[in-house]
Amino acid sequence: MAVATAARRRHNKPEVINGSLAYDFRSLERQLEDTGRMDPDLYTAPLQETAADVISRARAHTKARVRVGQRLSPVIALGYTALAALMVLLVMSYVELAAISSNVVSMQEELSELQEDQRALQVKYEQAFDLTSVKESAEAAGMSQPSESQIYYIDLSDPDNAVVYQDQESGLMAFLERLGERLYAAVEYFR
Repeated sequence: MAVATAARRRHNKPEVINGSLAYDFRSLERQLEDTGRMDPDLYTAPLQETAADVISRARAHTKARVRVGQRLSPVIALGYTALAALMVLLVMSYVELAAISSNVVSMQEELSELQEDQRALQVKYEQAFDLTSVKESAEAAGMSQPSESQIYYIDLSDPDNAVVYQDQESGLMAFLERLGERLYAAVEYFR
């Protein structure tokens, strides 16, 4: 029985939690039963706060808020510098993207104009080689079909050959001229 009473006293202290954090309404009654007196904070009425107390508490609160100047860490400075550089690069890439997209739009407009010109030229080309219009133009210019007496046939079955006749120069000038040609050919080869 003495062990149970000691365990109860040990577990009924305010700083000991018995598994529940709910507010214990009987704690004041138990405190009165155990000690025969109450804690002065629990039964005394709070004092009226004066204006001086409010001002001093506000000053203490203000003083507590003032931060001591800190050194700037080199890692943080490097991070902000890298961030600023990346932001500049991002803005520059947006500018370049806008320029490229503007260039693409102008090229697309130019391409559509060139396609229209191609269609118009294709129509003119087909009209120029229309045999009926060529025949009509030739007859209008006074041309006529050649007769059999005006047609000549050339036989090209023999292999091609050509003969080049050139005077052979001799002497010192001819030698220097050939040497100059060969030097010029070597220089051109290595260019």
